[in-house]
Order: sequence, then structure tokens, then C-alpha cells
Amino acid sequence: MGDKIRLLWIDLSTADADAQPEAMLEDYFEVAICRRHERVARRLSVEDPDVVCFSFDYPDRAGSRLVEEMKRLYSSVPMFITTMQHSEELAVWAFRSRMTDFLVKPLQEDELLRCYGVLNDICTAKRGQGNRVMAKSDQVMPASIVSTSGSGDKSLAPALYYVEQHFREKIRCDDVARLCGMSSFRFSRVFKDKYTIAFRDYVVRYRLREAYKMIRDQKASVTDAAFAVGFNDISYFSRMFKRHFDMSPSSLNNSVEGGLAVEDESPTAILRLPLH
Repeated sequence: MGDKIRLLWIDLSTADADAQPEAMLEDYFEVAICRRHERVARRLSVEDPDVVCFSFDYPDRAGSRLVEEMKRLYSSVPMFITTMQHSEELAVWAFRSRMTDFLVKPLQEDELLRCYGVLNDICTAKRGQGNRVMAKSDQVMPASIVSTSGSGDKSLAPALYYVEQHFREKIRCDDVARLCGMSSFRFSRVFKDKYTIAFRDYVVRYRLREAYKMIRDQKASVTDAAFAVGFNDISYFSRMFKRHFDMSPSSLNNSVEGGLAVEDESPTAILRLPLH
């Protein structure tokens, strides 16, 4: 493989302060580590890497701003992203921002090898061309894919962000606990201590909030709203809705269809969700 490409691995994890580069990266790159609390621009200048990797668990606002700033300042350096968040919208943003690649963790060797091949071609071409200024990008990461849970316990940030992105799907507590680096038992206890509700109850309330907004703002039918947010049992959905909002979803739907005023209090506040 010849001399390895010099890679500056920039850790933008929100939950693991001691995250390490995937071992597979060291098979292809000479890796230097930069933590998010360091002066990243200075490290870039000192290290003068061939390639930069921004490593996210889940994107937050501070991390996304750092990526945008580094791409603006060092537009000639090829950069790519690794993340635990598999989002088409995030991938589109990455490529529009002229990132060389977007890899989802855990890294697959065939994907990394493909990425390495592209980076190796770029680095080889740059050596023959001297300094070359790449076109700059002013793409801003969409707010819809940036975690809004940064004000909470950072150890639980991946859980909150995962629910934001996957509430329509089946969510397993064991899987979410693993994202937070905890056992299922410890995760459940920490979550309950922090937010005073069980994680499963949080997921139900989050889905109820989204269903409420669909019925109120989009005039969705009760059935459409229930299935759209992840409920598979309309009877259960209606019971939970009545329990938390003190009204049935059909009553809300009838009020909206009839043009009647709907209570202005935020469904987030009614449900006592820990994020807004």
C-alpha cells in the first residue's frame, strides 16, 4: 500500500469523552487524534494532514458548526464523516458540503476500502498539482438532523437523538442503551433518575406529541396519525392519548375539522417531555 495517508481524526462524540478511532482506520491511515475541546484549527495547521475525518456519534450544533468552519478554512483538504446516525438528509448535506465520503458506523471494510481508494487518488493528484484551492461550500447542516438534546445529560444524548430520528420505527431499549455505552439495566435507571419517567414511557409520550401535532396542524386522520408515529394498535393509541391529553384523538380531530379553537398549551408541556 506504500506510505500511509496522514489522517487527522477529529472526535465530535457527544457521549464518550474517550472515544477512539476505529481500529480499521489504522490499517489504511497514519492516524493522529484531535479531541473536540482542543483548538482544532491549530491542530490542522500543525499536523498538516493529507485527510481529515470528523467522527460523530450523533451530530450536535457545536459539532456541525465546527465541521462547516473547518471546511471553509481548509477547503483544499479532503474530508469525510463517520457517524452512528444513518440519515439520508445528513448524507445529502455531507456531499453537498463537498465531503469526500459519508460512512455509517460500525464501519464496513468494503465501504472504508472504497473511501480509501478515492482519498488515495485525490492525494496522489494533489502531489502532482501543488496547492490547489477547492470550491468552497456554504451548506449548513439542516436543523432537522441536528440533535436538540445538548442541554441534557450528555450520556443520554444519543438516546434522545435516536428517538427524535426513529420514533416511527420499533425502538428496543437494549439497542438504545448500547448507543449510550450502558447496560440495559443501568440505562433504564439513569434515564428514570434524570427525567423522572421510564424510557419506554418517554417513547410513548414522544409519539403522542407528534400525533397531536399531525392532527392539529396537518388535519391528519386519527388512524393516519397513529400509524405515522409508530403506534400499531389504534385502541391503545386512543387510550394513551385520552390519558395524557384528557381528550380523545377523535375529539381533537373533530375540533380541527370543525374550525374550533384548540387549546394553545404546548403538547410538549402537557406531556412533560424533557426536551422541546
